[in-house]
Amino acid sequence: GNTTTKNTERKKKMARMIITLSAPLFYFFFFSLLSHQTMSQPQHMHTFCNATNNFTQTSLYEINRSLLLISLAETSSLVTYLNATVGLSPDTVYGTFLCRGDINATSCS
Repeated sequence: GNTTTKNTERKKKMARMIITLSAPLFYFFFFSLLSHQTMSQPQHMHTFCNATNNFTQTSLYEINRSLLLISLAETSSLVTYLNATVGLSPDTVYGTFLCRGDINATSCS
């Protein structure tokens, strides 16, 4: 009788230990898989364009925009971050370049 009770209690303790250890392991593997899935798919993160305003191809704004894009493209293989401004108001153009840390410089340029 006494041995059976001890064995039953021992089995219950083991079951509680397994459940206690299983929950953190489950969350660890779940979030590991989730982060692997997210990191393995590089993608463009964000673009903001003001669709309400237009500009002509020969405007000073367009020239400044082209100069900014050329500057960002040429510098992208040299630095991981660049914040640039070209022109004077009202034709000022702002641009930011950020190379993600999980990809190499060649992929950024």
